[in-house]
Amino acid sequence: PQSAEIGGRIALLKYSVTRMCHLVADNAVQIFGGRGVTTTGMGRIVETFHRVYKVPAVYGGSEEIMANLAVRQAIKAFPPHARL
Repeated sequence: PQSAEIGGRIALLKYSVTRMCHLVADNAVQIFGGRGVTTTGMGRIVETFHRVYKVPAVYGGSEEIMANLAVRQAIKAFPPHARL
């Protein structure tokens, strides 16, 4: 059986992976310069990644929704008398 808080952990993982893909895509375009936005030649792979990495992020829910779910799950695990 799965744990009750696994949804929050998966949401936080998805949020982290999505943010890292965004950082990698932006840095790759910066490094490649004009070639990073061309659909042919040396920049083809960078341009494809920069265009496609967002699709799985949208299917799974927006980053804000995933972060919200993770925080709500974490707060549920706190003891009732704990102060935030």
